[in-house]
Amino acid sequence: MEGNELLRHGDLTMDAEGRVVTLAGRELALTRIEFDLLETLLTGSQRVWTREALLNRVWGDGWSQDHHLVEVHIRNLRKKLGEDTSNPRFIRTVRGVGYRMIPGDQRG
Repeated sequence: MEGNELLRHGDLTMDAEGRVVTLAGRELALTRIEFDLLETLLTGSQRVWTREALLNRVWGDGWSQDHHLVEVHIRNLRKKLGEDTSNPRFIRTVRGVGYRMIPGDQRG
């Protein structure tokens, strides 16, 4: 991973160029969509990403207006991240809007 910029969020590390994600040193097997969703959320820092913005960014303009598609892939991503839905470590749902990363040590 030398020379590649690493994105970090707690014990989650992403090498975007190499398309490798590790959690506590263990590589995660993510689909292209899951990887692209996570990269978008990580690079957006504290930005709240609407479902529509995620659809456009990850799937492409005009691909679909089915917001449920985003929810399904976020759910799968959370499962692979070992998220506890009642106390997530990484991805927070902003009700009625979309998703954002949880700041460093702020959980709940």
